[in-house]
Amino acid sequence: MSSLMEKIKEKKGFVIAGIVVVALLVIYIGFSIFFNSHFFIRSTVNGMKASLASAETVKNRMEQKSKDYELTIVDETNDKTYVISSDVLDLKTSLNHNEVESLLDSQNGFTWPYYLFHAKEYVSEKVVTYDASALKSEVEKMDAVTTKDVVETENATYEYNGKEFVVKEEVYGTNINVDDMVEVLGEKIECLQEEVGLKADKCYVQPSVTKDSKELLALIDQMNKALKLKIEYKVGSETETVDASEIAGWLSSDEDLNLSFNEEAMSDFVSSMGSKYNTFGKAKTLMTSYGTEVTVPGGTYGWKIDTEGEVAQLQSDILAGEDVSRDFVYQYSANSRGENDYGNSYVEVNLTAQHLYLYVDGSCVLDTDFVSGNIAKGNGTHTGAYFVMYCEKNATLNGDNYSTPVSYWMPFHGNEGMHDASWRSSFGGQIYKTSGSHGCVNLPVSAAATIFSYVSDGFPVLVYELPGTENYKYEEAAAAPVIDAINQIGTVTSDSEELIANARNLYDALTDAQKPFVTNYETLTQAEDAFAKIQKKEAKKKKAEEADEE
Repeated sequence: MSSLMEKIKEKKGFVIAGIVVVALLVIYIGFSIFFNSHFFIRSTVNGMKASLASAETVKNRMEQKSKDYELTIVDETNDKTYVISSDVLDLKTSLNHNEVESLLDSQNGFTWPYYLFHAKEYVSEKVVTYDASALKSEVEKMDAVTTKDVVETENATYEYNGKEFVVKEEVYGTNINVDDMVEVLGEKIECLQEEVGLKADKCYVQPSVTKDSKELLALIDQMNKALKLKIEYKVGSETETVDASEIAGWLSSDEDLNLSFNEEAMSDFVSSMGSKYNTFGKAKTLMTSYGTEVTVPGGTYGWKIDTEGEVAQLQSDILAGEDVSRDFVYQYSANSRGENDYGNSYVEVNLTAQHLYLYVDGSCVLDTDFVSGNIAKGNGTHTGAYFVMYCEKNATLNGDNYSTPVSYWMPFHGNEGMHDASWRSSFGGQIYKTSGSHGCVNLPVSAAATIFSYVSDGFPVLVYELPGTENYKYEEAAAAPVIDAINQIGTVTSDSEELIANARNLYDALTDAQKPFVTNYETLTQAEDAFAKIQKKEAKKKKAEEADEE
């Protein structure tokens, strides 16, 4: 009997449990069906309560809310609020029944038990439409916008503290970009959100770079590595080491926080090095072949740092991230260091003497007369320290009124250069003053060939004048026969007439440039005076004799 009762109780328990399960299942299914057409408990649509509401109910609530809508803007900085009503904004509902239904369609009704304890937020991108220009007009009137008492927003950046680059933190300002703020407010209005905080909702201009920016930190790390580089220049026997503070002034960044360079600062540094080491364009001193030291005017010869090229090389060195020890990048170079940088191989051109010397490794391998630019026609050859620009064989020299082929052409200053002049029968002396070249140094063919065999691009050419070394060999040669003729006069007698006349005729035939070289001209004039006295004395004697005969 007792076991029967136990079986009955057990069976009754199963029945009750089954009833409970069925009831719960019915409730679950019932609510699942309900929530296929109604929003979950604790649901919101664009911040508005939608719990247990149908799509139509939510739509009606939205319409009513849009009619009563006001947007409150809180200025946390100045403890002010601004209110913009729906009337001002010409607010109209744009959310229709189908759009609300689409929100419900995304809802799985069978998950309703979960949302008994978890809120479900639905967001429709655009609930209402509004007059954007009216909103902008309202924003432009706000004190927070019109005031000039604002803190400007600043991006985080870098700064050099004297030892290294460090982060300079961003500044969160109170300046407002009207268009950006209108965009933020517009998003709130379209969702019918009722309050906006200028600071909380980032209506102020926001820094685009913060102290934690990976790009900024990577840039600073790269800059600090550059400061640790050893950059030194070996200039002859001297060494220039670049300080970290100097390098710091070269470093910069572009808008994307990539390492870039302050090229103006780098150029200033290179220019300062040029002031110290450049010899290009500076006068040189030369111990001439005449034993006299002269100053050769500055020309185109010498060391000259290539500013643009050196800046580019420095940038490449820094980006490579390795220590460097080198010389500068040069636009022009010379044979040696120091003020007189032409070394011991050069062409020495004495315009006064019209004579040239070629030195190679300190030894004179050639000297020759030449004819330089025509002084009378304003074509005088320029003095200065130059270099052979190039060497060309069998060239044709062209000018305004000439085209002349030459075998050896070695220009050193513009159109001025050294070349053979096979058309000339003589060189040196004072030919250049009236019958010189267009500015070139005309040479005998053999001399030009020898120079051509030794020089190359960049070979120094030092052109100068040295008073006291004038070459008058042609004038002296022309005066020599006159000097001999005068010496032949000897003691003046009544028979000296022919010798005196011959000497006078030879002297008068000389040019004005040649006459000064007749060193015994005074002897001729004295002989003429003496012979005149003899003639006068003889005439007086003859006249006395004729009187006695009468």
